[in-house]
Amino acid sequence: MPDDLDLLKKAREALIRERRNRAATIVSTSGSIGDAALDALIKVQEAIEVIDLAIEELRYEEDEDEDDE
Repeated sequence: MPDDLDLLKKAREALIRERRNRAATIVSTSGSIGDAALDALIKVQEAIEVIDLAIEELRYEEDEDEDDE
């Protein structure tokens, strides 16, 4: 079973693909960009940032555990 770090990395990769797709959609849209499209892009970016923090915390905990041994 994958560990938490692997799961977070896979979730991050999926969100990055989602962000690229949403950005491409916004760019290809002619005319004004809707607030909903921008809000969705921002929410995906925020989720990526939260996952980045969780990855950092897990790596820090792993380093602390190694230091304790």
